[in-house]
Amino acid sequence: MRRPSHARVAPLSIGAVLAAALAVPACDRREEPAPAPAPTTASSPSARPYKGGPPPADSTSLPAASREPDWGLDLADPAKDYVQRYLRATKRYGAQSKCVVVGASKFTGERSVVETHNDAGGACGKAGELRDRFFVTVATDRMSLDESLHPAKLQSWPDGSDPAAAPAKVADVQDLRAWKIGLGDTLRKLLLVPLRVQLYGRGTFPVVSIAGWHGPVLRTMSPAELADPAKKLCDANEGEPLGIIAGVDRATLLRITCPAGAKFETL
Repeated sequence: MRRPSHARVAPLSIGAVLAAALAVPACDRREEPAPAPAPTTASSPSARPYKGGPPPADSTSLPAASREPDWGLDLADPAKDYVQRYLRATKRYGAQSKCVVVGASKFTGERSVVETHNDAGGACGKAGELRDRFFVTVATDRMSLDESLHPAKLQSWPDGSDPAAAPAKVADVQDLRAWKIGLGDTLRKLLLVPLRVQLYGRGTFPVVSIAGWHGPVLRTMSPAELADPAKKLCDANEGEPLGIIAGVDRATLLRITCPAGAKFETL
């Protein structure tokens, strides 16, 4: 009886075995994950500091303001300046304003005392006569009168607030056509396009938001270079100080101090 024959299979080489083991069907292959985006560095556009001009597309690179604009009271005697701004804003002495002298403040306890007198010429009445005695606390933004002198009642600040009470909410003026036309015209002549006005300092310190720094008023200018446009702005604002902020950069304020002072400061 014949035994069944078996086909002989040629042995595979080592190279063929390895090639077969490493071969993977295309359907079993997996895509490599996409590389993670590179971290933002100081040289990346989104991390570059804003240096003025039109705001960058990524406004998050602009510095954030750490505080709201303040009055910018005279550091040599803030209480006296506080009273002077009130007197000018409310026209307390009317036609006699020019012959009433505001004295230097005297600090007593937790408040300052500021007195007003007739001038030495006697144009307002008896020369040197005491008119009012104000009690001022600049830190808390409050003021009252010495009632023992039987003075006329204090009028409200321009924002409508009582001098002895908290200030009102900062007013935001969007329609500039009805607000100080002369100042708006002067801003435009200086190529500073006003967008809105916020009234700080109980309504006495306007902060104008403009489209950007242009023409005779640039972010890189020194106080000396800004003196001429500052004088024009002071004249247009009836001799009162103001501030200017450009675009979305609310951390940079151009403070105008009259009669012709100006400087950039960081908020």
